[in-house]
Amino acid sequence: MDIDQWLERLRHRDRALYNSMALEVWSIARTMDNLIPGFWNRFMENRQTALKQFVIQQKREGNRE
Repeated sequence: MDIDQWLERLRHRDRALYNSMALEVWSIARTMDNLIPGFWNRFMENRQTALKQFVIQQKREGNRE
């Protein structure tokens, strides 16, 4: 196996892992939304807030350097 084949195989496995993790997150969120109506909505709102805070923090740290 040459390096190009090895890299392609690695990319394929990485994508498969990513898709598997996304499916697991979706299934957990779906289950929680069935148990606690509105869970997914609150989860996504919290995720958006956390992402905004992360971006602000990264910008602050970038400005210090």
